[in-house]
Amino acid sequence: MKKLLPILLVIQIVSLQQLHAQCDPATPQQNAAYEKVVKELQNQFRKNPPSGDWKIFDERSSLGKLELSDEYGKIFRICGDRYDLSFQRTSAANQQKARADSAKAIGDTITQQQRSFVMSTDSVYKESDPNRASDMAQSTVDINVEMNAGNYRVEEPISNRFAASYKVIPVNGAPLALQILLKPNDAGIVARPETVVLLGNWKNNLQKNPRGDKLYHYSYKKGGTLIENLIVTIKAPVDVANEIVRKIDWQALSNTLTK
Repeated sequence: MKKLLPILLVIQIVSLQQLHAQCDPATPQQNAAYEKVVKELQNQFRKNPPSGDWKIFDERSSLGKLELSDEYGKIFRICGDRYDLSFQRTSAANQQKARADSAKAIGDTITQQQRSFVMSTDSVYKESDPNRASDMAQSTVDINVEMNAGNYRVEEPISNRFAASYKVIPVNGAPLALQILLKPNDAGIVARPETVVLLGNWKNNLQKNPRGDKLYHYSYKKGGTLIENLIVTIKAPVDVANEIVRKIDWQALSNTLTK
């Protein structure tokens, strides 16, 4: 056992070095290109919330500390070339705050950690009961933007992502946009609908590879060293997502990309 410990430690250090090696500090030019994109994303999405009692719940980007990866298509993208924004209905935000405050009052740190913050991914649904998942699906909007992606996967069996239906939809100023309804996960919890707008040199060229992935492949013109494409995923009820799509100036966002 004593001999195994140094070996395990070396493996762990090498693994961490490999993960870190995926990312490189951005050059001033890359930072400027990224900030240009993010500022327009903020200008479009922050100023155009859904109508009703929605308010910004969380916003994340990497302004000032960007790291970039050119390893497109990797499972782990630990770099900062993305932008995330969440809206939540005021009533739901108040209920969530009340749960967190109550947990804090009685020293329930587990509930505080689980309920005081909503990640802008659907992992929270896997940890929730179906009723709570359904409520959150109606009261939370997540806008997740990935930059310089090599592919967009409609289906990916390895991650248990399967589409019940998907179709191309017209969006002014975007070369490709999709509306996707995903199948329930293994626990039977239904994922939220996804409205996906792709900006950049995307083509309507859906492919299927030997692993069963259904994907669109991106062809880079400049090598991906600056921001050449965006995948904007809106996780929200279809009517809410459609309203957001109508409000956004997609051409203005496209104009921030490197041509």
